[in-house]
Amino acid sequence: MSRKPARARLNLDWPTLSIYLLGVFLGALDTNVIAPIFPLLERGFHISLAWTAWTVTAYTVSYAVATVLGGALGDRVGHRRLFEAGLVAFGVASVLAALSPTFGVFVVARVIQGAGAGSVYPNAQAAGMRLFPAARRGTALGLFGAVFGMAAIVGPVVGGALGQYVGWPSVFWLNAPLAVVILWRSRRLPAEPGRPRPLPDAAGGFAFSGFIASSLLVLAVGGSVRILFAVLAVGSLVLFLVRERWAVQPFVDWRPLVRHSGVALMAGAALIGLDMSAVVFVPTLAQRDLGVSVFVSGLALLPAALSGAVASGVVGVMVDRLGGRRLIMSGLLAAMVGGILLAWPHPTWPRFVVAMVVLGAATALTMGAPLNRLGIALYRDDQAGEALALMAVFRSVGLAAGPVLLAVADRVHGFTGMFGTVALASLIGAFLFVLVPEAGASVPAPGPDYG
Repeated sequence: MSRKPARARLNLDWPTLSIYLLGVFLGALDTNVIAPIFPLLERGFHISLAWTAWTVTAYTVSYAVATVLGGALGDRVGHRRLFEAGLVAFGVASVLAALSPTFGVFVVARVIQGAGAGSVYPNAQAAGMRLFPAARRGTALGLFGAVFGMAAIVGPVVGGALGQYVGWPSVFWLNAPLAVVILWRSRRLPAEPGRPRPLPDAAGGFAFSGFIASSLLVLAVGGSVRILFAVLAVGSLVLFLVRERWAVQPFVDWRPLVRHSGVALMAGAALIGLDMSAVVFVPTLAQRDLGVSVFVSGLALLPAALSGAVASGVVGVMVDRLGGRRLIMSGLLAAMVGGILLAWPHPTWPRFVVAMVVLGAATALTMGAPLNRLGIALYRDDQAGEALALMAVFRSVGLAAGPVLLAVADRVHGFTGMFGTVALASLIGAFLFVLVPEAGASVPAPGPDYG
């Protein structure tokens, strides 16, 4: 008799859940599909690897701001509206990226894509999570993590094949019809009531993105232009701090994060993002050091994608039983091992494959369910969208900074310097999460009530 209620609790609305999962899959697909075409973008736009990395940075800086604003707005006016608006922006920007005549236009398209994905992701997760009972939130987050894993399998293969045999614009043409199909299916999603609460400060959000972008450009340029971006970075930081101090609703609700555990969580999430960003350079490593084609370099990511996809589903169940902290620390130590294997000079195929499997499992253990669970526990239940958005923001800081910092490490000491940096960042992150308290092993602890 005791099993029947459990089965009833998991009698989910799968048609609704599948629409939100498809939306997340589309955004995750775009993140992974671009990695094999980095060398094609270098040749097509006549730019260096360091500037190619900005196609990821521009996307993730925009994504970080849109995730907070989109998640908070979705909590107030309904997740469906923001989910659909994000899909429209993402699809239109994909067409612009495919038609880009210059690298500048391409970067603008990536910024718009990031804004669209930033609206889709937190609203899809927050709405999908509410279809699960409270005690199974880890399972829900793990399911969304498994979708990321599936996108990681499909993305590099599709990106490599389209890039080599059709051309890099076809990678972005792919997004438009997929967005239209998901939008058509979203008509059946239920409407949601609004919640009258003030929105996070948009000016503070844009100042935050300006600070990140300007700080990273200081590393990417030289001469007097570097001084200009340094001034812009300082000015943006000052504006951000002023807005956070005086805004009616600050861009970030810092109150659950002011203790040392919150600081450690933010810094640790950023280092996880830096680790994740390194994957975009793996196909380039395979092409240069292992001598493979664009298509095969996409296939080279399959060991990581497969191990990550398998581990993501398991992690969702494990986090309900074990909590998130131990899983994250284990994943960061695994990422350190994977970074060392790739940093070792003169890579061989056996060592490369082992590194990919380890890094794929590490990604499943660190991103998604474990980190989101620790973040959700700090906030109220009606702030789920904001909590998920903030975890994505802190992770996105690392995702945005990672390509630029790793490209600098590549200039200093090649791929050894690049993946050695990944190993070091993973070790530091593992120590940081020692300071983060566990949210509980069975039922997610509610966040404190901040009125």
